[in-house]
Amino acid sequence: MGNTGSEMINAEDLTLTVDSRGQVTLPKEVQDRLGIEPNNEIQATLVGSVLEVNPRPSSKLETATAGRDSWEPPTPTDAGETLFGPID
Repeated sequence: MGNTGSEMINAEDLTLTVDSRGQVTLPKEVQDRLGIEPNNEIQATLVGSVLEVNPRPSSKLETATAGRDSWEPPTPTDAGETLFGPID
């Protein structure tokens, strides 16, 4: 997964092989990491010579809030004088 011009955090380059039928197999660890299951349809976009593959979220993937019953009080969004000093 090379850089397509936009900043990519934790980007990993993969080398995939195209078989005689034009099919590419994703490594098992990539499938597991992205929650890709057999027969899933995967959205892809061709940008110039770059193929961007964007699988839809799988039902196997949990949200960041999964299993959290309570949260710490939220951080105040108005820091006011603490960050900016006296306000006239």
